[in-house]
Amino acid sequence: MMLFTACSSKDDGKIELRYSIWDNTHKEAIETLIDGFEAENPNIDIQLEVISNGDYWTKMETAATGGSAPDVFWVDGRRFGNYADNDLVLSLEDYIKEHNIDMSQYIESVSRIYNFEGEQYAIPSFWGSTVLLINTNLMEEYGIERPNKDWNWEEMIAWLEDAKSKLPEDVDPFTSSAAQFTQIGIFNEIAMAGGKVLNEDKTKALIDTPETIEAYKKLTDLLKSDLHTSFEETIELGPTAIFKSEKALAYQCGIYLFLELSDAEQAQIAGNFEVYPLPVIKEGTNSRTVIHGLGNVISANSKHPDEAFEFIKYMSTEEAMTTYTELALVPQSHKNVRPAYLDIMKEKTGLDVSSAYDITEDAMPFPNSVQTEKWDKVITDNISAYVQDKITFDEMIQNTQKGVQEILDKENQ
Repeated sequence: MMLFTACSSKDDGKIELRYSIWDNTHKEAIETLIDGFEAENPNIDIQLEVISNGDYWTKMETAATGGSAPDVFWVDGRRFGNYADNDLVLSLEDYIKEHNIDMSQYIESVSRIYNFEGEQYAIPSFWGSTVLLINTNLMEEYGIERPNKDWNWEEMIAWLEDAKSKLPEDVDPFTSSAAQFTQIGIFNEIAMAGGKVLNEDKTKALIDTPETIEAYKKLTDLLKSDLHTSFEETIELGPTAIFKSEKALAYQCGIYLFLELSDAEQAQIAGNFEVYPLPVIKEGTNSRTVIHGLGNVISANSKHPDEAFEFIKYMSTEEAMTTYTELALVPQSHKNVRPAYLDIMKEKTGLDVSSAYDITEDAMPFPNSVQTEKWDKVITDNISAYVQDKITFDEMIQNTQKGVQEILDKENQ
């Protein structure tokens, strides 16, 4: 692993830019695009640094605060606000205007995640929504009808109860890590119920509002029921492993698991599941998911911000994002890449992933503020405590509302 050092001009007169990511499965796609960028910009060398996800944020925080961050790097919605608020990354607002970048060509709900105090700090790259995966083999073997994809929460629960009566005792109707993670858990139910986590200016927590309380009630009732894998089993084995081994009929999860679950060497489920949208909780609400996505940002310490933006601009073109999708099999934020993603996933995995894409238009942007990590933990800690019968439902709501609001108040002092 390269050490974080200040960017510089090389002895041959070329400008060197460092680009840091955390996922090695994207390496081939990014290296291909780097080759294309360097061919068009022979005066610039891009040095790709792949850091393990477990080490990425610790290294990045140290480098960013120490003035030695890479010129361009990945950021996510949980940490972005802290980096923008502390002036560790550059606003791209002037660059976007100068280069006539049409931000409407990108999925708006993902772009919004990286808008801080009215200015855009990143052009979004790949994204993820939350869906329900259902084991078709188990449905056929035990005479369980395929559900209607345009369903509501009550219809899903009735379907799960019917499945429970037909499945073997060692197979649960539903699994998820919704008690541990907001992105693939409660945030989706809040969206489906027409609720919100924060108000628009991110100064008030909205956990104790009627719609959000309803979302909590629906999800936690499911988590505590015999329709869902037990808390202990979910923690011990993990819902992905449970679903992989056909010990759960349905799995609420992020679309980033498509490739892993489609790999016959990794999953017994491979070839035997379909993608369904999550159900509506409040009739008239179109949102079926929260959406999160990665953004490319420029370090505030970069000595070559103009060249860094040229690289981001290149990576954000329709052509580059199509190439990225074809090589990494991940959806990119440019709206015109949709057909390529659907086609390549069908060809490579046999999956019809249109349901995952169709729900992006009305998706709720991943809720975030400056200290998202802190209040996100408040949410999951209280859900886990309630599911384990350590606190009451009312205490979960009250503790969460109070804990999130206290963090927001400190942000806005």
